[in-house]
Amino acid sequence: MSGYPSRISLAALPTPLQRLDRLSEAWGGPTLWVKRDDLTGFGLSGNKVRKLEYHLAAARESECDTLITCGATQSNHCRATALAAAIVGLDCHLVLRTPDPSSPPPPQGNHLLSALAGATIHFVSPEQYEVKDEVMSELATEVAGDGATPWVIPEGGSDMLGMWGFAMAMEELSGQLASVPIADPVVWHAASSGGTTAGLAWGADRLSHPARLVGSSVGEAVPQLRARLAAIWDQAGATEPSADLELIDDFVGEGYGVATPEELAIQADATALTGLIFDPTYTGKALYGLHQAVRAGRYGPSDHVVFWHTGGGFAVFAHEFGSVIGPVS
Repeated sequence: MSGYPSRISLAALPTPLQRLDRLSEAWGGPTLWVKRDDLTGFGLSGNKVRKLEYHLAAARESECDTLITCGATQSNHCRATALAAAIVGLDCHLVLRTPDPSSPPPPQGNHLLSALAGATIHFVSPEQYEVKDEVMSELATEVAGDGATPWVIPEGGSDMLGMWGFAMAMEELSGQLASVPIADPVVWHAASSGGTTAGLAWGADRLSHPARLVGSSVGEAVPQLRARLAAIWDQAGATEPSADLELIDDFVGEGYGVATPEELAIQADATALTGLIFDPTYTGKALYGLHQAVRAGRYGPSDHVVFWHTGGGFAVFAHEFGSVIGPVS
């Protein structure tokens, strides 16, 4: 496809497409594959860097020197933004949601890496986070008053620019599927802020690719996800793509960022069968959903399912797995 905007090369691309034979045998049903976006780089690992390549290019073209973005305390996007800013020499401010800003959590997982990268962290309450765009706008005005030139990146990097990162990613996957070959795969991925899903669907539409895309929500209800996708496509001046896209919210469990013992057990079992690390908030919850779908017989032996590993392994160190893996001797 042509017509991509400017981008800065940050990710190690293309990421591999690999078969998961042991997991396929253990789960039964379809042949399982994984798209290894956990290998986009060490600190930058995950899908967010694909979006940041376009945002940082736009920031540079606008002669901005400071990035501002937002997320939860264990946000993969915020961690990747902080490290990307360190690579290219930009300042970074992060607006992080936490239950009690007066008593912020200790630096661990993604939060620790953001701090090590030199990001200035601003904790806000869940109520303040409800108006996160206004909070970031006020922060941009504040840093501009101090002489900086800010570039604001929305939650998850999920906007018109971020969508380009996953239109390109769908083109990348299409070439890999053709070489395997797999003609009609299911592409199962975690859905939240919408940029990944919007880009995959838009890319599949532009390529006329027959992939069946499934966005498994990690917290939001389907109507919220649809609204986010519509806003991104509208910002891009694009009509709703005709790609085969299904959004589901069957496996959000107890909500965003909350991993149940059953979910953690499936994730731990999958790690033991694949050697891959799954983030309990995003990839882990989506993987649990895929496991439940396979167990329910949704996909059979003739199906090929590509699980898009969106990274985020550092968040494992901020969750309690002790109850599912037993004592460590």
